[in-house]
Amino acid sequence: MEPAHPAHEQSDARVASRRVFVRRAAQVGGALAASGPIASLLAACGAPSSPRASATPTATATTKPTATPDTRPVTVAITGDIMLSRSVGARILATSDRYPFNDTADWLSGFDLTVGNLECVVSTLGQPQPKQYTFEAPPRGFERVAGAGYDIVSLANNHSGDYGPAAFADMLAHLPAHGLTPLGGGMNLTQAHTPVIRTVRSTTIGLLAYCAIEPMNFAATATTPGHAWLDAARMTADIGALRPRVDFLLVFTHWGIEYHTTESYDQEAMAHVAIDAGADFVVGAHPHVIQPSSSYRGKPIVYSLGNFVFDEMYGEEERRGSVLTLTLQGPRLLNWSLRQSRIGAYGAPVWEQ
Repeated sequence: MEPAHPAHEQSDARVASRRVFVRRAAQVGGALAASGPIASLLAACGAPSSPRASATPTATATTKPTATPDTRPVTVAITGDIMLSRSVGARILATSDRYPFNDTADWLSGFDLTVGNLECVVSTLGQPQPKQYTFEAPPRGFERVAGAGYDIVSLANNHSGDYGPAAFADMLAHLPAHGLTPLGGGMNLTQAHTPVIRTVRSTTIGLLAYCAIEPMNFAATATTPGHAWLDAARMTADIGALRPRVDFLLVFTHWGIEYHTTESYDQEAMAHVAIDAGADFVVGAHPHVIQPSSSYRGKPIVYSLGNFVFDEMYGEEERRGSVLTLTLQGPRLLNWSLRQSRIGAYGAPVWEQ
């Protein structure tokens, strides 16, 4: 028998050694065997190497859950005239409670939005203008209105300019500090016609306000402060610009004939103009009495809410008022109603129902 060649013995030993090494590496794991110096050694031994594993961990994509829109209904309350001058203003200065809203503030505060017509100027500036009745209320009136739950006050009336432009501008400057947003009034014509837009949960509400009662020089101009005058063409343009931005559009008007319990032809015509332009609801004040409700093209109209806070109203019809309540969900008017109030002692309202 031919003796083994030394080179063959060395080759056989290398193969055996390599097989042992591979078997042990496999026991540690394929990933370890295919990485680092081990893979190099295996390659040197002629064994195929596995692809190199990445040392950087792969990020796992996460999907954030989509927020569910809050579609709960939104509630709105709107009151008629709030006059804080004369004996009402004197009593505001003499009291430290919630007068004249002691009996109504809790209920008014329960709405998502509460709106009223501020039938006076709240300031210490200016001089009374040449007209029969002029109403200037003390600045403490801001606190009482805000404390009653009001969010928005309309300045589009025939008394917001009673003490001239300086007093009007002073009132405008102080309202926001009390959490009150002015509606239908501004430092110039553009501001006076600027809508108030509020989004509550998933419902966006737009409001515009206009005055149709003289004196006309209380109306804002391009360079002077004042309220938004009720003009059919301008209102149509305002509503047209606002309509695509909101779900529900409300127009608050100061119009009609004082102490008339039925609406005038002009009130009806302007309400129809507003609805034709895109308004969802039209509500008014000024006559100092309640006027009927109606509808046009399926959209409600409340011609006059009457008084809410007012002194020197001695007749029973003048002492009664309505508070409009709306329940909205997106563009849908789910419900609306009128709650009756009555002016009691010192011009302060109490509920009749």
